[in-house]
Amino acid sequence: MKKILIIGGGLSGLSSAVFLSKIGYSIEIIESTPKLGGRTYSLNYNGIAVDNGQHILMECYKNTLEYIDIIGSRDLFEFQEALSINYVNDRKELFKFKIPKYFYPLNRIIGIMTFRLLKMKDRLSVLKFLLKLKINAANNFIDLTVYEFLRQNNQSKEAISSFWESLVVSTMNTTTKTASSQIFVDMMKIIFFTDKRSANIVIPKGDLSKALIAPAAKHLKSNGVKISTSERLISVSIEDGKATQILTNKRTITDFDILISSIPEYSLRKVEFINLNQRITLSKLKYAPIVTVHVWLNSNPLEEKMYNLVGGKFDWLFNHGTHISLVKSNALELAEMNKNLVIKIVFSELKKYFTILSKSEIKSYILLKEKYATFVPDLDSIKQRKSISNLIENFYVCGDWTDTGLPATIEGAVKSGKNVTQKIISNNFN
Repeated sequence: MKKILIIGGGLSGLSSAVFLSKIGYSIEIIESTPKLGGRTYSLNYNGIAVDNGQHILMECYKNTLEYIDIIGSRDLFEFQEALSINYVNDRKELFKFKIPKYFYPLNRIIGIMTFRLLKMKDRLSVLKFLLKLKINAANNFIDLTVYEFLRQNNQSKEAISSFWESLVVSTMNTTTKTASSQIFVDMMKIIFFTDKRSANIVIPKGDLSKALIAPAAKHLKSNGVKISTSERLISVSIEDGKATQILTNKRTITDFDILISSIPEYSLRKVEFINLNQRITLSKLKYAPIVTVHVWLNSNPLEEKMYNLVGGKFDWLFNHGTHISLVKSNALELAEMNKNLVIKIVFSELKKYFTILSKSEIKSYILLKEKYATFVPDLDSIKQRKSISNLIENFYVCGDWTDTGLPATIEGAVKSGKNVTQKIISNNFN
C-alpha cells in the first residue's frame, strides 16, 4: 500500500486526505499548529464557540458539498430553499434580493427585476449583463479589472457601488477596481447558471470547526489516517528527481511514496529542498485582511439571518441569535486600527443601519483580524497561479492559492485537494 504524507491540515490538506482515503492509501497529515483547519477555525469565547470569520457556502460549491457528504456533516448546515439576501442602506431601508424557488432559469430574471435597491434601468442593465456572461468566454476579458469590465457593459456607478462592489469584495476579498474580471466572470457563471439551486446560500448551523473540521478528523481517523499536530516541515531531500526524505522539528521521515504540500505559498518558500538542482517556481501573490467583530447585546431584536450593509464600514451582519457578527472583507483600514476605535465604528454602524438597535447596548465583544486571510485575485494573480513548477516526480501542491480558477474560498481550497487526488490517481493507476 502506497503511503502519502500531507503537509498542512487546512481545508485543502484535509480534503485531499478525505478524497484519497476512499482509495485505500496509507495517509498521514502533518500540521505545524496544534489545531486543524488552517484559516477555517473556531475559538472559545466565554464558553461560546465563535468563528474567526463568517464563511458562507453556496450550493454551487459542488466539491465542498461532496466533502461534507463524505465526512457526514450535511445536517450541520442550513440550506436555503431559494436565494434570499437582505440589503439595508444608511436610511434604514430594507431591500430583499430574492430569487423565486420555481421556474428556473426565469426565476433569475424575476429576482433581478423585483430588486428595488436598484433603479429600474439598472435592473435591466444587470439582467442584460448576466445574460451576456452566460454566452461569452471569460478569457475575452482577461486584461480588464471587474470595474472596467462592468463599466464597459453599461453598469452604472450607482449599480456598481450598491450591488456589484459588495458582491465582489465579499467573494474575492478585494475591490472591483483591483479584482480580475476573468475570475469574476467564471464565478458568476457558476453561481447563476450551474443549475436551479446553484445560487442558494448554505450556512453552518453552528461553528465552523464543528461543521467542517471535527467531522473530517473523526472520519479520517476512523479510516486509519494518522494526524500529527504541532509539527513543522523544515526540509525535503531529493534523490533522482523524487522526494525521499523530509525533516520536521520532531523527526526524520523516509517511509513514504508521495508527498503533498497544502501549506500557503509563503510558508512553502521557507522549506529547504536539498539536492534540487533548480528552484521550484512559486506564485508571488498579494494578500488582504478580513476583520470580524462578534458582539453580544443587551437585547437582539433582529429577525433575519444576514444583512448586507450597503456602503457600510462593514459588509455584512450575521445574526446568530445569542450574538451578532459584523464582517469586513478587504479590511485594509480596519486591520490597522486599535480595538477601541473598531468597536466605536461597530456601535455607530448598528445605530446607522437599524432603528431597532438604536437603544441596544454592547455587553461584550471579540475582535478578530486575519491579516493574511486570502490572496488578492488581481490581474497578475492569474499568471502567478499558473507559474508554479513541479520539478519533483512524487511531490504535489494544493491550496486555494493554486490554479483552481476560483478566488480564495472554501470551495477553492476543497477543489484544490480534489484536483491533487485526481492527479495522484491518474499518475499511479493509469
